Amino acid sequence: MPPFSEWPPNFIQAFAANFEDSLSVAAVMVQKLASRSSVATFTTSSLWSSALWSSTTFQWHPTSAAPPIMGIVFNDAEKGKDLFRAFAKSINHSDRFEELRISIIEGSSEGQQHGYSVHLGPEMEMLQAMATAEDIEITNATMPFFGQVQRMYPIPGQPNLLARFKQEFAKHQQYMIAPVTRRADGQLWCNPDLGIIKSVIHFRELKDIQEDDIDAIALALPALIPPQ
Repeated sequence: MPPFSEWPPNFIQAFAANFEDSLSVAAVMVQKLASRSSVATFTTSSLWSSALWSSTTFQWHPTSAAPPIMGIVFNDAEKGKDLFRAFAKSINHSDRFEELRISIIEGSSEGQQHGYSVHLGPEMEMLQAMATAEDIEITNATMPFFGQVQRMYPIPGQPNLLARFKQEFAKHQQYMIAPVTRRADGQLWCNPDLGIIKSVIHFRELKDIQEDDIDAIALALPALIPPQ
């Protein structure tokens, strides 16, 4: 296929119209299912756009006496806290049935600085069960419409927070995901009172992701969000 810049104008217009139709169909699909699931309501909330997920961080107990924390850092801390507050309350701060799927996909494009992608979304089987009742088909290709993604490039020479988080999770088999506030002095402050306890997380490698994978969105992120 030729590069986008070489496509004929009429083909580009047809492609754009088809993409717009696909987005419209997806929007209706998301609206129907989000109203039936607190997890889908959380992962598709408009607050993600206004709060702006800017980075991901990890914290752990100084003596490893408690499970680690995965922190979601928002540019607008108050909106980020509002987002988590509603979801945490709806499930009593514990994702007992693991309805929120979280994956961390490590790897970068060839020649690019090492990084990883974080993908949040509803657990697919749960969403498919709800979709069946609405006569909607859910596939790996439609899952990105129900989730949120973020790309991280750790600073070379700095402590590997993700590696330590993985060690702590392996030990405790549990972790908390919570919003994080960036203070005026640049320090990050976790809000565990708005956190959700989880026991499942998917650690994956970019080289293992295929185009029909539930985490296929990670294949495009290194190019879409390159290192700054």
